[in-house]
Amino acid sequence: MTDAEQGVLGCALLGAADDCIAEGVTTDYFAHEDHRRIWDAIHHLTDTQQPCNTLTVLNQVNKGDLKNIGPDILTACEDSAPTSSNLGYWLPTLRKNALRRIYRAKITRLSAVLDDESLEPNELSAAFESEILDANVGGTNSCTRKEDMQRLMARIEDVQYKGKILGYDTGFDDLDKHLYGLEKGKIYVIAGRPGAGKTAIAQCIAANLVKKGVETLIYSCEMTVDQLNLRMLAAESGVNSRDFLQPKRLTANQFKPIANSAADMIRWPLYIKDDSDLTISQIRADARRMKRFHGIKVIIVDYLQLLEPDRYGEKRHEAVGRISGGLKNMAKELDVPVIALAQLNRETEKGSANRAPRASDLRESGKIEADADAVLALWEPDPDNRPAIDHSIIECVICKNRHGSTGTIRLLFKKDTTTFETLSPIDDTDIPI
Repeated sequence: MTDAEQGVLGCALLGAADDCIAEGVTTDYFAHEDHRRIWDAIHHLTDTQQPCNTLTVLNQVNKGDLKNIGPDILTACEDSAPTSSNLGYWLPTLRKNALRRIYRAKITRLSAVLDDESLEPNELSAAFESEILDANVGGTNSCTRKEDMQRLMARIEDVQYKGKILGYDTGFDDLDKHLYGLEKGKIYVIAGRPGAGKTAIAQCIAANLVKKGVETLIYSCEMTVDQLNLRMLAAESGVNSRDFLQPKRLTANQFKPIANSAADMIRWPLYIKDDSDLTISQIRADARRMKRFHGIKVIIVDYLQLLEPDRYGEKRHEAVGRISGGLKNMAKELDVPVIALAQLNRETEKGSANRAPRASDLRESGKIEADADAVLALWEPDPDNRPAIDHSIIECVICKNRHGSTGTIRLLFKKDTTTFETLSPIDDTDIPI
């Protein structure tokens, strides 16, 4: 084990440091503490474009308050190499030893999980799948500080010079101006009372994403796969969704757009799971699999309060808070945006006049508001003056936005085709006669 570590370090000292970094070598590849410190010094010198040799590494590694490393250790590493071209001989052995060490640590952690009698079956399964499906074995996905800043600067340049938004385009320009798109690692809560259009707007966002090739996963606890596909087919074809379910209502002219839309939908990278009794642990475990095997980039959960608790006997607000925290952790763990639909309580409907919803109106747990990076609340301010029987003017109130501005967006909700359209901010009364 030590020979392989010395051999790789010797190759790096003799000019193969860039090759080692390109092959994914990290500090975790080394078991010996001195070797870990030497690699950190090599990586730092290479990262800052300084000469990397025995003298410079020795000076770098002995900075600080830790015990000094003698030059004989570096000399022994060079002697083990003894040329940089031997990296191909030592690196496979080093990687194999590192993986064995990592998997032993996983087994130790899983043994501790098995000994914890307080865990429910779903939590046991989630712990095992988290360890087994961990894609970052060996630490090959870790980034240096320099790489982090280079990635950030590249994103800023894309925004400033190419007009790109930071996240995935929702398809609603006014919404993207506030959110800057759906960003990785963040959770977006879309809330509303029943019938406000939560599922419909999530379905519209999903359709806009998959049309651009963004792999999207929907967990639907309320509707079946067929119901969601029917609504999406109505939206794409422009045919009233009620006509699909009534005998002899469709005309010959309607079948062509329906068939064309169905053919397009077959090619969508869209995955729908409609289990009605999912727990947050089951969702996280399944999402890991879907991310690994299908490259999922956006996850939608419909809706948060319908998820089952992992632990029975908890108070409802505690269970919902645990579910909300689990979704937030899933977004960060998988590095994907998560859209979670949620119910608002009845406070917005009490009194003589309706009022615009607030983030504090989220039902059953204040932790949803705390965990969310953005909260979008849907409501119909004037249900008595609809433009058509199946059309409603919906206000999307961005009542929390951790990384952007808040505000209100007016939308036209076409219930017959379950679609949303952005309305002009200019009202008829603003136009001079």
